[in-house]
Amino acid sequence: MKTICPVAIIRKRDRLAYVGSLEKAQLGGGLEDYENLIMRSVNRSLDLYLKAVQGETADLGDEGNLLKIGELAKLVGESHSTLRHWTKTGLLEVAEITKAGYQLYPQDTVERIQQIHRLKAQRLTLLEVRERLIS
Repeated sequence: MKTICPVAIIRKRDRLAYVGSLEKAQLGGGLEDYENLIMRSVNRSLDLYLKAVQGETADLGDEGNLLKIGELAKLVGESHSTLRHWTKTGLLEVAEITKAGYQLYPQDTVERIQQIHRLKAQRLTLLEVRERLIS
């Protein structure tokens, strides 16, 4: 059985990260960076396709709306290390990685973290929280 997914549009500003992740994988360093970059690109591309189908105009210039991890941490009352852990486990999605390697998050991450807080208040594990957020 074949899996079909939309084409991943790799933005010009992600080119270095893309090439770096390919080189890392080719040299035996693992596929995680490559897979994460492709996953983010497919998700972003799918959003563009869906907006186009619905006749909406896609907003491609989101750099000004992105949050640095420190800004996000202050807004939601969490530590940097917690946000990094949640990102690594797939609870949060990075919108962009700067040339210096800083992770930038979309504005709607604040709402996502509020959902995580509500689910954690129910004493769910991070795995259970992730499953509920995906469904």
